[in-house]
Amino acid sequence: MTSLRRSLPSANALFVFEAAARFLSFTRAAAELNVTQSAVSRMIARLEAHLEAKLFIRTATGIELTDDGRQLYHAVTGSFQHIEMAIEAIRARHGGGGMVTLSLSSAFAMHWIMPRLDRFQALHPGIDLRFQLVRGEPIGPVEDVDFAIRYNFPRDADHESWPLMAEKVLPVCSPAYLAAHGPLEHGRDLGRHTLVHLSGSTRIPWSRYLAEFDYAPPTGSRSLTFSDYSLVIQAAISGRGIALGWWHVVAHELAQKELVPAAPEILETGNHYYLVASNRRPLRDPAILVRDWLLAEMLALQAQIRAD
Repeated sequence: MTSLRRSLPSANALFVFEAAARFLSFTRAAAELNVTQSAVSRMIARLEAHLEAKLFIRTATGIELTDDGRQLYHAVTGSFQHIEMAIEAIRARHGGGGMVTLSLSSAFAMHWIMPRLDRFQALHPGIDLRFQLVRGEPIGPVEDVDFAIRYNFPRDADHESWPLMAEKVLPVCSPAYLAAHGPLEHGRDLGRHTLVHLSGSTRIPWSRYLAEFDYAPPTGSRSLTFSDYSLVIQAAISGRGIALGWWHVVAHELAQKELVPAAPEILETGNHYYLVASNRRPLRDPAILVRDWLLAEMLALQAQIRAD
């Protein structure tokens, strides 16, 4: 440890380096650490001078890690994760359950987790949940969290994964909208309907769903467009139109009859969502309880929907 202290200009250098390497941005690292961008630059320069090695290189689009920088980043993140786990284990021993962190889409958190949160807290009062929200598709690396919900996560030796649900997409609307406007019907244009869209590049837009089941194209319909999927679902719940509902997001509203199918066809893509954990972060007892609860809740919901 004495050798490590001599190898660093200060202990704070590791925190500054980790943030800069994670974001690949001195500006974003500065914002997270609540310091100026120039302070981050100076600390990185001190660290590089101390190590006599370049950790970052500037490119046309920003900064990248050098080979030395990547080696140090992997070592630092692994060490920080072990420290974090040790702290959580100490807290769990002395205070009940501890904190479990989940990375998931904002829509899944809002429409699936939140309706069940009271039940979870009653069952596990000693466990606190922390959410790391992903806007859009739940893809990307699994870092600094106990679990992540990811779309089509590839199997590899660095992660453990559990199938959570198959991807199913169906058009949904409120019961009041269905009573006023009727369902989607084959052979009729969509002029009497309002379709709620998610802006940007969407894997399954309305045009794909309609073409898949030989409905008329959406050219005659009115539209509402939002940049956040939670708002798309909320618009359907409030009777503003028909939205494409990913089953794992809207299942609670379907079970509660806040939403109903606007057509009988369900698009099953063959893709899946998984609960994923990094093998670099061993599962603690509170995390195992959260995993088992998530899997059990999803199975119970699937059984409920089949029974209905």
